Amino acid sequence: MSKVYFLLCIHNHQPVGNFENVIEEAYQKAYKPFIELMYKYPKFKFALHCSGILWDYFLEKHYEYIEIVKDMVKRKQVELVSGGYYEPILSSIPQKDRVGQIKMMNEFLYSTFGVQPQGLWLTERVWEQSVVKDIVEAEIKYTLVDDYVFYSAGINRVEQPELTDYYITEEEGQVLYVFPISQTLRYYIPFKPVKENIELFSKFVNQNENVALTMGDDGEKFGIWPKTYEHVYQDGWLKNFVEQVLQNEQWLETVTFSEFIQLKPPKQRIYLPTASYFEMGEWCLPSSTQELFEQIIKNMDNIPQNQIIRQFIRGGYWKNFLSKYPEANNMHKKMLFLSQQVRKSKNNELTKIFYKSQCNCAYWHGVFGGLYLPHLREAIYQNLINVEKQIVENKIYIDDFDKDTQNEILVSSEKFSLYIKPSYGGSVYELDLKQYDKNLLNVLSRKKEAYHKRLLEFENNNAKTNIQQVKTIHDIVLVKEEGLSKKLYYDWHQRYSFLDHFLHPDTKFENFYKCQYGEQGDFTIEKYQIEKINKKNFEVVLSRIGNVWVGKDKF
Repeated sequence: MSKVYFLLCIHNHQPVGNFENVIEEAYQKAYKPFIELMYKYPKFKFALHCSGILWDYFLEKHYEYIEIVKDMVKRKQVELVSGGYYEPILSSIPQKDRVGQIKMMNEFLYSTFGVQPQGLWLTERVWEQSVVKDIVEAEIKYTLVDDYVFYSAGINRVEQPELTDYYITEEEGQVLYVFPISQTLRYYIPFKPVKENIELFSKFVNQNENVALTMGDDGEKFGIWPKTYEHVYQDGWLKNFVEQVLQNEQWLETVTFSEFIQLKPPKQRIYLPTASYFEMGEWCLPSSTQELFEQIIKNMDNIPQNQIIRQFIRGGYWKNFLSKYPEANNMHKKMLFLSQQVRKSKNNELTKIFYKSQCNCAYWHGVFGGLYLPHLREAIYQNLINVEKQIVENKIYIDDFDKDTQNEILVSSEKFSLYIKPSYGGSVYELDLKQYDKNLLNVLSRKKEAYHKRLLEFENNNAKTNIQQVKTIHDIVLVKEEGLSKKLYYDWHQRYSFLDHFLHPDTKFENFYKCQYGEQGDFTIEKYQIEKINKKNFEVVLSRIGNVWVGKDKF
């Protein structure tokens, strides 16, 4: 009788700079109860990935978690998975940093648990073929990517509605195994009843060969997502699920990824397109395009054989968050500016601080706060400024820092770093107070988001989200206060400093706050000329000859 092998990978992560009480709540409601329950069932095998942020936290605050994992590793119940130590999007950072971050995690796992990791958790499952070579260089043999990406590569979804094997890919001759994460399982576990999960597994029993179903997803969905703590632990979903899987061991078995590689060869060679999970493709689109995309997906529910069509529908690409949010791009390009200099320093402590600045969470925004959370952006800047003040010489630099083909000016003095953008109103977009590692201009412009439309509909319909039956996080609408839609105002320019405004005489504070006023000049975002740079005195003078309207007259 053939067997169904269930390959499970749990990914735990908290952002650099997150509040300690938030991390502690996640520990008490998700990480701790999950690992304690799984410890009771040594025959249930799975892979575990924790980001370096969490490993550091467990070492300092909850060493009991480390001890439990040590036992589970020793008895071969848990396979520890590597990744970039501080959870960077690998394709968004320089190649040498990719290898460095992964090796940092490898070294930690070896020194703490005595294991050489074979697998890698791909941050936010953002795949680019170019990362293969770097992953292999870091001595990794396999990773996990969403099945949606495999279908986008051309696997026939009609013939294979679930992918039950693993594959092999290569880049410049460097070979890597890739496991397809089942979207069905991601939406079933832990939301569907246990019986339905077992029935799903059983559909694959009567095949002529052993098959594998892979599920890799966030550990936070087991206790932190809305209502999941009650559902998963208090109502006993996880305990029941584990016991049901083990009771069906004649045909259903859990193994680690490395064990399955020994059991069965890969199905075929494949080259995957640049992508992530399906929802990420929605979030990285411009808001107006995202609304159209969401409507298309919604309308597809009424189309026969919509799954066939869906195989060929893709959203955007993660790096477009750097286009969608200039503030994210400013952080990202500052990181790139410092990367090579950090490597040249060969300073391990400085490198560790720098790697923290590559944590992905503050560079984008989806269903969680991400970029919109000021303390996450502040943590990125804190680490970047800490590094910059140690390796960047105090002088005036002229370079295209944000990579838009227009030169910016960096005035780096003993106490401050000042980034000036002549091409955007002669503005200052970053002002760093070096003593405190603070960017005083770490603010966001107010932008329209696609979910604002859902907020308006939610409030207009006096709706209440029904989460008695736990759903996926993507479908839940929750508001923290009433009347939020009345606070939706949007800026027409970046919220940089030293922008010159010529306001209409009727403008009041409320008009300016709401960004609903008359602008009488063409100075605010237009290009200024560099008149003078005195490098000795750290002096920069910019000027612009423009227009001002008074009534119908232009001056």
